[in-house]
Amino acid sequence: MAVPPEPADTVAGSRIAADVVTVKVVLMGELRRWAGGKREVEVQMPVGSTLQALAGRVAALCGPGFAQRALTKEGAWQPHVAVFINGVQMGELEGTKTVLSGGQVELMLLPTYEGG
Repeated sequence: MAVPPEPADTVAGSRIAADVVTVKVVLMGELRRWAGGKREVEVQMPVGSTLQALAGRVAALCGPGFAQRALTKEGAWQPHVAVFINGVQMGELEGTKTVLSGGQVELMLLPTYEGG
């Protein structure tokens, strides 16, 4: 199942290339601290890329501390990181095999907490 695309086909007034997906990654809570204080990063990915491939690109942009805490040794998102693509939780799609499509995608990363 592909990620539902956003309706807009422009970003900041410029046309989006048909073979590229622009992903705005929003970092919340502890994830922001792990990324050196970055609130968001923007990543260009080829159409057809998966969330697994995106995880590696985000880790490269946010640094080794982020990668150690947010990703498994295999490069997948840790279970304590909730991943939403255009408002849909990753688990409702195809997990890390979810294909990025459309011109714009918003990926929101939230830390999850247990206990009470």
